Amino acid sequence: MAVSLGTYDATVTIPQFLGLNQYGDEINGDNRYSPDAVNVETIGGVLQPVAACEVLTPELLLPIETLAVLYRRWTSSPDKELMIAASGGRLYYMPVNGTEWTALAMPSGVTAFQSNVWSYAAYEINSEGSASPVDVLLISNASDGMYMIRGDNLTVQAIPTPKRFGVIARYAERIWGGAIPDDPDMLVYSAPFDPTNWEADQEIPEDGAGDIQQPSWDGDSFTALHQFGSQLIAFKKTRVWRVLGTDPGEYAFKEQYGGGAPYEKTIAIDTERILMLTDQGVVVYDGLAVNPFQQEVCKDFFASMNKAALDKASACIWRDKYYLAVPMGDSLINNAVLVYNTLERTWLYRADVSVERFLPAEDCLYFTSSTTPGKIWKWHEDSWTYGHATEEPIRWVTPWMDFGRKDIVKGSHELYVLVEIQDDPVTLYFTVQSEKKKKTKKYTIKPLTSQQVAKNRSVKQKRIHFGGSGRRFRLIIEAEDQPVWRIQSGLLLKSEIDPD
Repeated sequence: MAVSLGTYDATVTIPQFLGLNQYGDEINGDNRYSPDAVNVETIGGVLQPVAACEVLTPELLLPIETLAVLYRRWTSSPDKELMIAASGGRLYYMPVNGTEWTALAMPSGVTAFQSNVWSYAAYEINSEGSASPVDVLLISNASDGMYMIRGDNLTVQAIPTPKRFGVIARYAERIWGGAIPDDPDMLVYSAPFDPTNWEADQEIPEDGAGDIQQPSWDGDSFTALHQFGSQLIAFKKTRVWRVLGTDPGEYAFKEQYGGGAPYEKTIAIDTERILMLTDQGVVVYDGLAVNPFQQEVCKDFFASMNKAALDKASACIWRDKYYLAVPMGDSLINNAVLVYNTLERTWLYRADVSVERFLPAEDCLYFTSSTTPGKIWKWHEDSWTYGHATEEPIRWVTPWMDFGRKDIVKGSHELYVLVEIQDDPVTLYFTVQSEKKKKTKKYTIKPLTSQQVAKNRSVKQKRIHFGGSGRRFRLIIEAEDQPVWRIQSGLLLKSEIDPD
């Protein structure tokens, strides 16, 4: 923000728009940030509405409670990626970007799965008669046990395991299982390179399977497992454990400091750190300890979460952004998404979409929603490029401004702004609010006529005048159900001043 305070006027220049910042008293803060912004994008410092998400054609009759991707590297089929869905006690598959689900045949002796909530891990097996490995998706839950979906013939096969695992993960070429209802402090590992072998090798222990006990004596249990570089991170609700070593004789548990992961579905790995949600906000595990992560930047957001329903919260990392879906207010489902851009270090808030679970794929981010059970959605960003904006209201509010001079009345404001549109008219509402009242101006931007285009005319900058006065003021930009628009190069606001 650039501010000049002359003899007759005060000028505020906002060169770009960046994201949320709810830290401090929100007076005379950095005007590139907003304490109250919803349903906007700030791509490259440009303010525009968020892109509309897209509901896809295929639909299952019952809710999709697990969504995964089976990557098939060795298949001759053009469909290298298959989406796997769990719904109504069955498993289904569909090529990514496909239009129809196909039910997978149930494994022998099973008529329906007891749970539709599965933990999963991609792996490969060596199959007799096959020159190449077979890509598989391993799935497990504490009710049904472990199964394997083969990428070659798309069969579902049961894998006998010593325990039924609520969560699984791949680490040091073994599959690890935890969240065992009748043994909450146990982690079990398979033989190396063979996720179907869960037998111990008495002669060469490092060639066989085994288990590790790590009690905490407080009733807590392992809830999530994630490979993190050259180690396995085992999460409990109140603790985090680091598993080191690659062979049974070397395995060592080290407890980390700072707390655990009470909401395991919000855990996401961002290169050299792990982000996750607690009741106080997002925390980060950096390989040594768990610490609060920029909680003050979104303090109002975190204070408004429905803590009674945070077990529904879900998150993922996709293309350098952390997407966190949470229930806000009194909602019992996730009705908002907080997005952290790890490259720009900015936060933005969407209240126009309900996300139950995310599925990051190679080219797209998919999600399921409690509001449309049985359907899959595709996440979109950059509404200007995509061409479709949200239909929900948008808002951008600047911090309060008094220039540090409470003895000066500011008024007769002049706003200079350049709004670009595409093919349809757009109406925005600009408000200057003082401690006394609000002054709102409606501004409709129309497309250039064919004659203007022929004369190489461009969009004109708009000057909007606001009456009224006060000792402090702020600017509010709002729109409802509008086509795509954007504000580039920021804006400028001039005010007359009147010292006491």
